[in-house]
Amino acid sequence: MSETANRPDARELESMMQKLAGISGELLEGYSALERRAERVEEELSVANAELASQLAQLEAILEALPVGVVVRDASGKVQRVNSAAAGILGREVDELVADAAPLALEETREPVAVACGDGARRSLTSRTTGFRLPDGEYEGSVQIIDDRTELVRLSADVHRMDKMAALGTMAAGIAHEIRNPMNAMKGFAELLKRELDGAPKTGRWAAAISEGVDEVDAIIRSMLGFSRPEQLLTEGVGARELLDAAVDLALDHTPGDLPPERWQLRATAEELCFRGDRIKLRQALRNLISNAMQVQPDGGSLYVAIVRDGDDLVFRVDDAGPGIDDAALGKLADPFYTTRAEGTGLGLSLVHSIAELHGGALEIADGPSPLGGATVAFRIPFDPVA
Repeated sequence: MSETANRPDARELESMMQKLAGISGELLEGYSALERRAERVEEELSVANAELASQLAQLEAILEALPVGVVVRDASGKVQRVNSAAAGILGREVDELVADAAPLALEETREPVAVACGDGARRSLTSRTTGFRLPDGEYEGSVQIIDDRTELVRLSADVHRMDKMAALGTMAAGIAHEIRNPMNAMKGFAELLKRELDGAPKTGRWAAAISEGVDEVDAIIRSMLGFSRPEQLLTEGVGARELLDAAVDLALDHTPGDLPPERWQLRATAEELCFRGDRIKLRQALRNLISNAMQVQPDGGSLYVAIVRDGDDLVFRVDDAGPGIDDAALGKLADPFYTTRAEGTGLGLSLVHSIAELHGGALEIADGPSPLGGATVAFRIPFDPVA
């Protein structure tokens, strides 16, 4: 067969070219269709991404607006997201919490639990954790909700204390008159007995002890009546230095066990301030704090007493070097008749609390050791300066 016979003729070439042109046209049409579809898909994805970004921004805003703390973890337990409320409650920075492998050692609890937070404060917190899964059931991670119930716990304690005060007041008002009548008679006879036994030291001391005991019971009744009938403040201009000196002198006049005042190394300081307040009640409250600080060191020790300005408040503070306050007693010290001392009445700090509240303030008991190693007890009132 000749070479010429193996070559396609012009018609075949033309036919093949037409077919190729047709295929190319179809490919171009297909490519154009794909290009148009890609544009539509890109537009749809752009719209979907915009909607997703908008929803994400809304979720972020909601997360930041929530008053409770929210911590989001992945399936491995690593923290992925922490809102500002959680950081504020825990006293730490958001970035610090996210970087920490295990930032929250909080047990699952629906009842408030006292937790030492990163900023040094102790807060009453609840914690709840819920896991979430993908549609196919695969575990994806968890969301932890942290709620700060500190204020609620404080208000509940205040209501509970006021209920006890009301019950105490009702009881005190009902029995004070009946108790005081026989006590006045006892004191009168004790005074007569002292005169009759003027030359008998031993029995005379017994009569004096009866009289002192009656005075002590009368002081307790007066304190109880103070809870049942809140007194009005007699405000006047008060100098901080003068008030401090008077309270210290009163406390040193009645030392525990009648030991000499020199057994206590007492350092006192007050800023040069003049403010409006009830001089008698504030002096009594500060004297009670000083006496308590001395009584927890019955053989003598160190005390620091101060009246200082703290922003818009005036703080009356006493530090001691005693044994400190255990956690079990911390929330009960201001309760009437609660005391850790066998010889105590349990009314001293209750009275301080009442006097502070009358002035619009509050009693404060630090939950850590004082600079002297013991306890720090203080009360603060709004600072009302006298020009």
